[in-house]
Amino acid sequence: MSDKVQDFQDEEYCFPYHYVSEMPRKGGFVQHFVDTWGMNYISTIEYVLERLQEVDSSSIVDVGCGDGRLAREMALNFPDKYIAGIDYSSRAIALARAMNQDLKGVVFHSLDITSESHERKYDVAVLMEVFEHIPPEDSARFLEGLCSLLTPDGILLLTVPHSNKPVEYKHYRHFSCDCISEIFSKHFDVIEVRPFERSGLIRKFLEVILCNRFFVLNNRRLSGFIYKIQKKYLFECDEKRCQRIFVKARLKSL
Repeated sequence: MSDKVQDFQDEEYCFPYHYVSEMPRKGGFVQHFVDTWGMNYISTIEYVLERLQEVDSSSIVDVGCGDGRLAREMALNFPDKYIAGIDYSSRAIALARAMNQDLKGVVFHSLDITSESHERKYDVAVLMEVFEHIPPEDSARFLEGLCSLLTPDGILLLTVPHSNKPVEYKHYRHFSCDCISEIFSKHFDVIEVRPFERSGLIRKFLEVILCNRFFVLNNRRLSGFIYKIQKKYLFECDEKRCQRIFVKARLKSL
C-alpha cells in the first residue's frame, strides 16, 4: 500500500466510525449514533473557549476530562499553551489518548486528585460538568486537590447543572447560584456567576427537530441554523429559567 493511500486511511481514524453501526443482535440494524445533548455540549465548549481567551495563561488543565473532547478543543484553539487532561477513570484516559494521538499539544493523566499528587501546577483549571459527579462527602478533599493543581492566583472556570433540572442518574446533586458560590468561596474568590442555557418549549422543539423516533436531521445547513438559533436566543438567561451555571473564580492567596 502506498504512503498516500495509507494517509487517506489514517485520516479516517480520527473517529471510531466502525463502532457507530450496531450489529442486529439487539433487534435491528442501526447505522447512526445520536447525542441528544450534543447541541448543549458544543455550545458550552464554545463558551468556555471564549472565556479562556480572556485569561492570561500559559497552561490549562481540564479536570475530569473524560474522553478528552474539551482538552482537544483547547489544544486546537491554544496551540501555544500547555494543555493537560486529568481524570479518575483510567478507561476514560485511555480513550482520550486514543482519540487525540494526532495532537502533540495535549497530555492526559489518570489521577485521583482527592488522594494523589500531581507534579505540575497550572494557571487555569476547567471543571466542565464535573462537580456534580463528586459525592458530597468527598467534595472537601476534591476541592483541596483542585487547589493543589493551581498556581498562586490561578483561575477556575466551572460549569454545573442548575437545581432547576432534576438530578440525573449519573449525578449526586445539582446547584443554585448561591449554593455553588458558597461551596467554592472557602478556597476561591468568586469573580462571576452566570446562569445559562434557557429551558422551555422552544428548546424542546428544536431538540425534537434535530432527532426524534422517526428521523435524525443530517442536513448540515439546517442543523447549523438550529444551532445558531439556540446560541443566539436560548443560551443567555436568568436563573429562574436556566439549566446550568458558569462560575469564574480565583484561588485565594495563602
